[in-house]
Amino acid sequence: MATLKDTAKNDQPEWKTLDYHDKQIHVCTAVRAHQAEELDGHGQQWDFKVRITDSGAGPTATPLSSAESDPASFYSTQAVTEDLAFVKGRELVDGVDGKAPG
Repeated sequence: MATLKDTAKNDQPEWKTLDYHDKQIHVCTAVRAHQAEELDGHGQQWDFKVRITDSGAGPTATPLSSAESDPASFYSTQAVTEDLAFVKGRELVDGVDGKAPG
């Protein structure tokens, strides 16, 4: 069973963690620092980072695999961005894009 928990500490980025197939998927979302002008007028734009680690290693451990959101893609809310980041994380763990960890 997957477990979702917050892993924020002090001024560090807020990472959310999902236990998945003996690995951990760590996701961090943030409002895009430089808004893409071609997407202007669509509200806030969000980015994500995802890291895959061994179970229990935590988000600051050296990742087995990692990914970031596509700057050409448009993510309109934090919730949507977070959901897509976890989908990407599961793909990385499952080896969907040929980058299976370990």
